[in-house]
Amino acid sequence: MKLGFVIPSVGPAVNSAAGLSAFCRALDDLGYDTLWVADRLLTPVDMQATYPGKEQPYPPQMTRNLDPVLLWTVAATATSRARLNASTLNTFYYDPTHLARQLTTLDVLSDGRLDVGVGIGWMKDELDIARGADWHQRGRMLDDLLAFLQQWWTTNPVSWGSEFFSLPPVHADLRPVQAGGPPIWIGGASEAAMRRVGRIGTGWLGVDGLQDSSDHLWSIARGAAQDAGRDPDALKTAMRINLEPGMSVDSVAGKLERMAGSGADEAIVDAFAMFPTLDQLLDFASQVIAEWSDRGKA
Repeated sequence: MKLGFVIPSVGPAVNSAAGLSAFCRALDDLGYDTLWVADRLLTPVDMQATYPGKEQPYPPQMTRNLDPVLLWTVAATATSRARLNASTLNTFYYDPTHLARQLTTLDVLSDGRLDVGVGIGWMKDELDIARGADWHQRGRMLDDLLAFLQQWWTTNPVSWGSEFFSLPPVHADLRPVQAGGPPIWIGGASEAAMRRVGRIGTGWLGVDGLQDSSDHLWSIARGAAQDAGRDPDALKTAMRINLEPGMSVDSVAGKLERMAGSGADEAIVDAFAMFPTLDQLLDFASQVIAEWSDRGKA
């Protein structure tokens, strides 16, 4: 099982490009397989949505939000081995052609190490403020955007016409390093999300503790892959572990062992809620991967 670590996209830890670059380079040197980002655009003062899996409305760190694409850019230039991914990118907040250019550029800058994790989001308050789009159409909007990205990465010139946006024929000479474009990962815990995984995804992005029945959801993804003429056995899973303050390295290693035993292809360690500085996060990341190695897993 691969091991990933989340670059803190929220909270006080990231304060300079130099500090973030050193942090990413150190994670790469430690042997982490993937560096992950999250995507939170804004925090309404009058919050109505509840944070998934929590009774409290919102983690306090999530009032200071950094741009995930810019974090990716620093990580791409600071590292040479680890892949880059997102859990998850809120694609609704990006103009489609702008996003296509950004992701293609990142694939070039990272020498083909970019994966793109996407989802439909959970915070209606944010979508209402930032986009004003129909909350109930966000699944169709995501499907449309992903189809457009596939078109952008595989044809030139590119044109597009759908109910959500249109584009006349344009040149797109900037080509991704990876044939067909960066792999797409799909987040979510609904049956619709799992059908999307099966139809078009490289794999599924889950969150530890939020899914009542992963086996049931996974069977839906496999069935959708088969219906689409794809190989269900080629689908992958990456599970994010949201750590709480005070969790020990040993308890995290225990969670990783459980993930590996369940057949996950990658576990993602998200420790933003535990520490306020990059130095503390890096020290913890070093202890986790050392313990994982001691158990014969790394």
